[in-house]
Amino acid sequence: MAAVATAVLGAAATEALAQTEVERRRAEVQRIQGDLAAIDAQVEDAANAYNGARYRLGEIQSDIRSNQRTLNTTERALARARVRLADRLRGLYVAPNPTITEVLLTSASLTEVTDRMDLLEQVGRKDGQVVRTIRVNRIRLKRARAQLRIDRAGAQREVAAAEAERRVVLGLLRRRQAVLDQAKGKLGEALEVERRRRAREDEAQRQLALERQRAGGGATPTAPSAPSGPAPVIPAGAGNAEAARIALQFLGVPYRWGGASPSGFDCSGLCSYVYAKIGKSVPHYTGAIWNAFPKVPRDQLQPGDMVFFRGLGHMGMYIGGGQFVHSPRTGDVVKVSSLSDRSDYVGAVRPT
Repeated sequence: MAAVATAVLGAAATEALAQTEVERRRAEVQRIQGDLAAIDAQVEDAANAYNGARYRLGEIQSDIRSNQRTLNTTERALARARVRLADRLRGLYVAPNPTITEVLLTSASLTEVTDRMDLLEQVGRKDGQVVRTIRVNRIRLKRARAQLRIDRAGAQREVAAAEAERRVVLGLLRRRQAVLDQAKGKLGEALEVERRRRAREDEAQRQLALERQRAGGGATPTAPSAPSGPAPVIPAGAGNAEAARIALQFLGVPYRWGGASPSGFDCSGLCSYVYAKIGKSVPHYTGAIWNAFPKVPRDQLQPGDMVFFRGLGHMGMYIGGGQFVHSPRTGDVVKVSSLSDRSDYVGAVRPT
C-alpha cells in the first residue's frame, strides 16, 4: 500500500509539474505575442510616417514641376518683351517721335492734328505696357526662383525624413526577428500552433466573405446609433462596391511595408492600388486618405468605404456584414476581419 501511495503521489506530482510547465509555456507564448504585437504597431506607425514623407515629397515635386513651367513661361514672356522694347528704342533713335509743336506746324487740318495726336498717345501707351510687362515678369521670376529654392529644400528634407523612417522600420523588423529567434524549441512549436490556428480562422473568414460577395451581401454592421443633430449628406460612392470585390482577390498576399502592388501591400497601399483599378485616386498614406474624402457614420457604412483604427495608424476596406479586408502587419497577409473585434475604431471615409 505504501508503494502504491508513493506511485500515486509521484504521478500526481509529475502531472502537476507538467501542467505548470504548460501554463508557463502558454504564458511565455502570450508574452512573446505581446512583444511582437507592440513591435508590429511600431512598424506600422513608422511605415505610415514613411508613406507620409513620400506623399509630401510627391506634392512638393508636383509644385516644383508647376513652378518650373511658370518660370519657363515667364522667362519667354520677359525675353519677348525685351526684344519689343529694344526694337522700339532703336526705332526712336532712328526716327524719334515728333513734338506737339511739330505736329501742329506740319498738319494740314485740325482733323489731321487730332489723328496724329491719337496715334502718338497709342504709341506711348504701348511703350508703357511693354515696360510694365518687363517689370511684372521680373518680379514674377524673382518670386518663382525663390519658391523653387524653398520647394527643393523641402523636398530634400522629406527625402531625409523618408530615409530616417525607413531605417526605423528596418531596425524594428530586426528586433522582431530577434524576438522570434529567441522563441525556439517548444516555444517555437507553440507559436507555430497558434499561427496555424489563426490561419484557420482567417481562412474561415475569407470563405465567409467570398460567399457573402457571391450572394451580393453587404449588410451594415450592428453599431452605436448615429450622433444627434442633422444627418450629414454623404455621397453615394458609386462603384465602390466593385473596389471591395477587387480587394478580396488579393487575400493571402503578404504584408510589405511601403507596398502597393500584388507582390505585397501595407494597409493604405492595398486601398490605393484597388481604387486605382476603378479609376479613383486614393493616396498611399492614411492621413491623406482621411483628409481627402467625406466622413461616414458607422451605421451607414457601405462596401468600399475605408475604415480607420488606432488613431489612423491602421486602415482597411469595408466589405459588408460588419467585416473589412486589410493588410494587418509584418508576417501576416491580406485577410478579412470583423469590426467587432476592434476596440480602436476611429471612423470611415467614402471615396467619391
